[in-house]
Amino acid sequence: MTTGVKALKLPLLFKQTAIRSSAIFLVKIFGLIGRIFLTRLVGAEGVGLYQIAYSYYGLILMIITGGLPTTLALFTAKNRDQGWLLFKAFSLTIIVAGGISSLLTFWFSSDIARLLGNSELGFAIRCIAPALFAVPLLNMLRGYLQGLERFGMIALSELTEQAVRIAAMLVFVLLYLPNGFSAAVGGGILGTFMGALCAFILLIFACAFSRKPIQAIANPIETTRVNSAFAVVFQTSLLIALTRLLIPASDLIDAVLIQKRLQTAGHSASEAMAMYGVLSGMAVIIVYMPTLLTSALSHTITMKIVADWQDGRMNQFYRRVYAAMELSWIWGWASGLFLYQYSEDISSLFFGTAEAAKPIQYLSFIPLIVGFRELTTSILWAQDRKKVPLAGLIAGICATIILLYFLIPIPGFGYAGAAIALTSMELVAAVWNLQALKLVRSVFFRPSLLIADFLFLAGIMIFASLLSLSFLGLTSSKPMALALEIVIYLGGAGIYMGIRFLYKIRQQL
Repeated sequence: MTTGVKALKLPLLFKQTAIRSSAIFLVKIFGLIGRIFLTRLVGAEGVGLYQIAYSYYGLILMIITGGLPTTLALFTAKNRDQGWLLFKAFSLTIIVAGGISSLLTFWFSSDIARLLGNSELGFAIRCIAPALFAVPLLNMLRGYLQGLERFGMIALSELTEQAVRIAAMLVFVLLYLPNGFSAAVGGGILGTFMGALCAFILLIFACAFSRKPIQAIANPIETTRVNSAFAVVFQTSLLIALTRLLIPASDLIDAVLIQKRLQTAGHSASEAMAMYGVLSGMAVIIVYMPTLLTSALSHTITMKIVADWQDGRMNQFYRRVYAAMELSWIWGWASGLFLYQYSEDISSLFFGTAEAAKPIQYLSFIPLIVGFRELTTSILWAQDRKKVPLAGLIAGICATIILLYFLIPIPGFGYAGAAIALTSMELVAAVWNLQALKLVRSVFFRPSLLIADFLFLAGIMIFASLLSLSFLGLTSSKPMALALEIVIYLGGAGIYMGIRFLYKIRQQL
């Protein structure tokens, strides 16, 4: 009977991961399409302005929501009755915090723009204000639904939000473009509010007409219990909030510091803004695309490993963890090698310029590092060790700030210095988490197999390149040779990943 139950439950992880992967993939694709059009409309300098404004938005959004959505998801997964009561209590808090933040952002937009180092951002900052009220509420509802494992609803809302956001962004950019880049960027940011509003309305209707009841019916005893649990849950959310707050805070610091240090290196303000746009608005967008798989896996596996850890199923817990880590390892190397080898082609194809090629190469192994950082953070949270990833991120951010300050002004070292600094944050945080988990000391850790993974993927890349050169010698058609090379590499890597995890899939992770 136990085996039958496991056979029914465990494959659900793959289904949920597939839903999340598909949704995040489409969301990323929509975002990439929007970024491509935005880049071609406003150029690198305009994208730089957009990135700085969005860095501010990300920071304030995280201050408003903190770790409440994640904490609510974790708490709801354990107790649905109390989760519903907490959702209502947290939503009221979010409404007040979001409303105040929205008003303050609108009123002090000019002062905020000057603090960000560019007075032209005033209109863009004002356009952010409505989103600061709508998006936190949307995130809270998604957090509650995540705890209920309603990943289909979440995926649908994410696709709707991104589709509406991109469509509205392009429309507003075209409308405001005659008034200059800064006005166009501000108009484009209004799409964020439009997307969040449509997604929130969609979720409300989806919850209302769901076949399974969304709202739990809590009794008076549960209501009393949730009042005592509220303080504990809120304290837990603060630790998660501090961890997640560091990323947008780091992004904002990077945005200001990179520009300043580029100007110190001798670049004009316009050149520094354009270089920042190439780095953060083009290269970073591309190299973080492959992390959609590990993000989806981390998102869905968290609920599973929390339950395993709480119920004392240690073997099951570590089986899931190491399967996810190995998948992240293979995917990270496969995508990193691809980004490094075809950086120039990727840059030219998506942005119409090869200027982002070098930054993409410098950042090509971000998918590998970020995958480990995200998964290890989820594992530590599942073990209720939330202070560890917080400390790791703080150490990583400190390393980034120091490296940005000293490396960027070195002549001819602008992009390389920034890339080294940005990678260091993820690397330090990932190593910190891995050290705390002591995963490499477990019987599940198989270094020889991991080395074989890398060698096999590198071998596929070399084989594809040699075959492409031979084909080029016969046909003299570079596009066809390149297409053949990419198909061989992606096909070989995909087949290897399928074979590699066939046994684990049969064992249902």
